[in-house]
Amino acid sequence: ATDGTTQSAETTPTLGNVTLSPKYFADVVPVSYKFLQQSSPDVENYLRRLIGSTFASTLDNQMVGGSGSGGNIKGLFNSSIGTTAISAGAPTFAKVMDSISAVSTANVPTNNLNMLMHPGTLTHMVTAVKYSGTASPLLDMVGDGESDGNVGSVQGIPTWRTTNMQANKFVTGDFSHSAWAFWGGLEISVNPYYDDRRFTQSFNAILGADFKVINASAFNIMTA
Repeated sequence: ATDGTTQSAETTPTLGNVTLSPKYFADVVPVSYKFLQQSSPDVENYLRRLIGSTFASTLDNQMVGGSGSGGNIKGLFNSSIGTTAISAGAPTFAKVMDSISAVSTANVPTNNLNMLMHPGTLTHMVTAVKYSGTASPLLDMVGDGESDGNVGSVQGIPTWRTTNMQANKFVTGDFSHSAWAFWGGLEISVNPYYDDRRFTQSFNAILGADFKVINASAFNIMTA
């Protein structure tokens, strides 16, 4: 009866912003002339890959536990994320569900969650069961072997292991509610004159990056 005569209400959304600023990570690797003469395998490309994987591990470590001060990224454990209390390194099925529920009650869809864990807790996760007297491990291992750190799933949630996680702690969260920023990517250059009297060159690497949690309610930490 009011079609065409009643106006819809106007609302003004409340928006915030998250500022990311570059934190620079750098390394200088001196390399001897004899080392570089080795061509099988190609030691220069090997060294470049090694530097790349080291920087990737550093970013992983910063994302998890960076302090946010002194040139460090502010990681998950310092971002005012909610916690679920567990016994040291031994979450139960009920605690796992509490952690998932804490995120889902914040209107975060559970189908986009991931879980991070330290590999030292792997034994507990595959020997503890959901239901007493049954073969129902908390962690269902990947059937065809680990892939890029993915060791399986907990309640269908992809679970990843990294030594950069703090021991006896677990992160459940939707990482689309966080942001990475990079300034130029990883740059690796060769300085042929690092110590020219000893014929020593150096590989100089630098990377500018930052990470921020956008919505802290999208994450939960199980911790003792």
